[in-house]
Amino acid sequence: MFDDLLKLLRSPHWVNSPIARRFGFLGSELTYEESEQEDTPSNWTKISTSGHRPPMRSGHSSLVVGDVMYVFGGYNDGNCHNDVYAFNLVHHHWQLIEKTSSVCPDGRASHAWCASTDKTKLYLFGGSGPHWGQTNMGKLLQFNIRDKSWTIVEAKGTQPPPGYGQTMCANDNMLYLFGGTSGHVYVNDLYIFDEATKIWRKEETGGKRPSPRYKHQATMIDNRMYVIGGGLYDPPTGPIDTYYLDVGTLEWHDVECSGNIPKSRIAHTISQLSSDPYRLVMFGGRDDSGSRQNEMSELNLQTGEWQIFSNNEGSYQPDPRDFHTSVVYDDRIFVFGGSNGVERNNDVFRYTMKHQPSTLLILAMHVLHEHIDCVGEDVEALPAELKYGVENINSDVECSYNPTWYAPDDCRQEHAMRDM
Repeated sequence: MFDDLLKLLRSPHWVNSPIARRFGFLGSELTYEESEQEDTPSNWTKISTSGHRPPMRSGHSSLVVGDVMYVFGGYNDGNCHNDVYAFNLVHHHWQLIEKTSSVCPDGRASHAWCASTDKTKLYLFGGSGPHWGQTNMGKLLQFNIRDKSWTIVEAKGTQPPPGYGQTMCANDNMLYLFGGTSGHVYVNDLYIFDEATKIWRKEETGGKRPSPRYKHQATMIDNRMYVIGGGLYDPPTGPIDTYYLDVGTLEWHDVECSGNIPKSRIAHTISQLSSDPYRLVMFGGRDDSGSRQNEMSELNLQTGEWQIFSNNEGSYQPDPRDFHTSVVYDDRIFVFGGSNGVERNNDVFRYTMKHQPSTLLILAMHVLHEHIDCVGEDVEALPAELKYGVENINSDVECSYNPTWYAPDDCRQEHAMRDM
């Protein structure tokens, strides 16, 4: 934690932030020399985790409900997993969720995995066992978050065929399943599942429909389902493409993009920022040359402009990979697992989009600054992030706090009477 805080205080993202200026930090004192690679801060952090860490894997799936990332399945060493792990995004603690029901999915990878509209259940569809194309899955299952139990959904209607590499998004009690492959045939079909009636429908769509594809990415924003990238076994040549489906009219639209458009790719990830859902961040994947990537790119859906804002950060950055997952929590992107072409991973990296210093850290800086005479030479023994704060914070800026927080009970009553 202290390493992260020190990195934060030395980072230009902190120095130039409004809250740093508000508290009077002297930016010139906290800058760094970009030429010194070993001292160069990065928005990337490889996280030290606790608990029961999952085995290495790729082709798994991850999503966030509350402050927990749920991970299911994946492939490694000739086997497909059928386990569920919960990763606490605040405490960075892993937990293997034990089975509580007789129903359990078969091990699989490259499946579709999304939360229900009310965020109480996780839906699972498709995927393949280790013999790709020969062990495809075609049942819809749901995982109850509260009970930690699996059930098979008794669905009716026109059900999707078994396959893998699809995407599934929830919107207004409907699940939208798009694309995928049987291992031989790639499709661009759309199936919609009604959570209330348990009925599947295959929908005919209009407009400019995306080409058949698998291992694309999809995200729902308002009443639009955006589809980014994907392809056949290899992605098509050229820049990555972006489409959206109007779920009200079932019309497809091609999104015209500009700027530094990345190359097309498959098995990448797209993360939707919580503070601005029209900003999509892409990481990793394999491009049309067969090269795995580790750049971070952003698509602004309101302008259609792409930009690359994280690349070549050395040891701070995850190695190039595909078939990984990424999720967003509090505008921080967490990347887990995947394959670099030589081995699979079970590491967790965090990319911080914006820095917000801890309120407790700011309060500690003020208290130490006000009592610097008592601290004396012991200031050198303080953690580096506090020492920087004490030496650079503006003493004329007040940090509001309630004096009754730490007062004895009789003093609290005195303060309460005084404030009445």
